[in-house]
Amino acid sequence: MKKFGVRAVLTFSLFFVLAGLGQAAQLVDRIVAVVNGEIITFQDLQQQIRLSVGQTPDPATAEKIAPQVLDGMIDDVILRQEAQRLKIEVSDSEVDNEIRQFKARRRLSEEDFERTLRLQGLTPEQFKERSREDITKHKMLGYMVRRKVVVTQEEIDAYMEQNRSELTTERIVDVQMLVLVDEERANSLWKSLSEGEVSLEEAVERYSIGPKAENGVMRDVSWRELAEPWRDGLRNLSAGELSKPFLVQDKWVILKLLDRRDGVRQEDAAVEEEVREAIMRPKLEERFKEYMNGLRSKAIIQKKL
Repeated sequence: MKKFGVRAVLTFSLFFVLAGLGQAAQLVDRIVAVVNGEIITFQDLQQQIRLSVGQTPDPATAEKIAPQVLDGMIDDVILRQEAQRLKIEVSDSEVDNEIRQFKARRRLSEEDFERTLRLQGLTPEQFKERSREDITKHKMLGYMVRRKVVVTQEEIDAYMEQNRSELTTERIVDVQMLVLVDEERANSLWKSLSEGEVSLEEAVERYSIGPKAENGVMRDVSWRELAEPWRDGLRNLSAGELSKPFLVQDKWVILKLLDRRDGVRQEDAAVEEEVREAIMRPKLEERFKEYMNGLRSKAIIQKKL
């Protein structure tokens, strides 16, 4: 009888342990959203947060940015479902060709290209996936948007006239960057940096999720390698000055301009193509945002975060 009692206790103990593990597994991999019947799990969300941040963030930061990351994942699901409905496919060769054209348009060597990705906080694989998404967007717009996105010669001429000094002569800059997860920390650190309470080197070492080699310094960066938010942040700075925090790819960036100098003069044809792309991209993004809002309004979305 005593043996039976011990065995019974052990059996019940094992049952509760296994039940507890099952509940823990459900808690860790619980459903955080359902999009037209397709689920997004807590584990999926945590993985995407790590990809977005570039590392595993502290729990408070992860909790803070989770809703924004989840919204992006929901949009990705809707986009993929719509592409499947329209039978839109993007091959690896199309993606590779788009990346080759990207490098050619900007006249980037492989080293320049890799540095451009670091400036944007992207790995080559992430850039490849974003290129695939861009091609998918272009194809979907071709299918579904009646009014095409057009860039007129008048717009090109006006843009070139307004930005002639930085377009016709290549500008080279040395910058130091601090890349952060959220706006609140970015503004707090910018204030501390401006008041001399902390050095940029210390801030990079302690808080940056961007490049930390050489204290976040990037040298000999061509102006054409920089996306428009970076150019806006640097445009009115003198050497030694800090930019205010600005948003790039869901991350907050503070830049310090170390040096700026002129390089070789650019050919007019190359400049015009660069300008056309600079004007086209925000138009395309705005049109696509309208299109996605329409798709999202029709989708059945349940958020359980």
